[in-house]
Amino acid sequence: MENINSCSPENNAVGDDLLAAAAANGSEAAVEQLYYRYRRPLYSYLNRMLNHDNMTADDMFQELWIKVIKNLCNYSPDGKFGAWIFRIARNQVLEHFRREKSRAKLGTTTEDGELPDISKINTEPSGMVGAQELTEKLQQLLSELPPEQREVFIMRQNNLSFKEIAEIQKCPINTALGRMHNCLKFLRHKLCQ
Repeated sequence: MENINSCSPENNAVGDDLLAAAAANGSEAAVEQLYYRYRRPLYSYLNRMLNHDNMTADDMFQELWIKVIKNLCNYSPDGKFGAWIFRIARNQVLEHFRREKSRAKLGTTTEDGELPDISKINTEPSGMVGAQELTEKLQQLLSELPPEQREVFIMRQNNLSFKEIAEIQKCPINTALGRMHNCLKFLRHKLCQ
């Protein structure tokens, strides 16, 4: 068995389950390797679910890793580590939306005196000539989708299977497939206009 401490951060030779067990036993090198494996897809997921609110995504990303480290002892190697960590991220996003909704009900306002609108996005694509414009248009359209559909799309972009997505969303696999179908149908319709 390969020594976890001698592995480079980007090394994929050691499996997630072995790294999670080592990290749960206090190996900083194992935590670092898990971090390097999952930092980009997790940050991307958080940032996109929060409509590119980078400050909130940064804070949530840090909180996420604190939760992961604290809960590594609860990880069961019979599941897939990627699905487990995305489930924690999803729960964190849902909790954020619940807090925002509660603040709005209580009348909390922004610096401008307006109620916070977490679904608002400032992009106004003026044409879809280049990749940047297409990306902006796609982000704007994703923000218009129901959260469950947007989440399925983002998780598929991060290579999670529909089975894993269904487990994370606590729904039947056909529901996850249906959400993706509806999402793609909506995107095709809007992008072809």
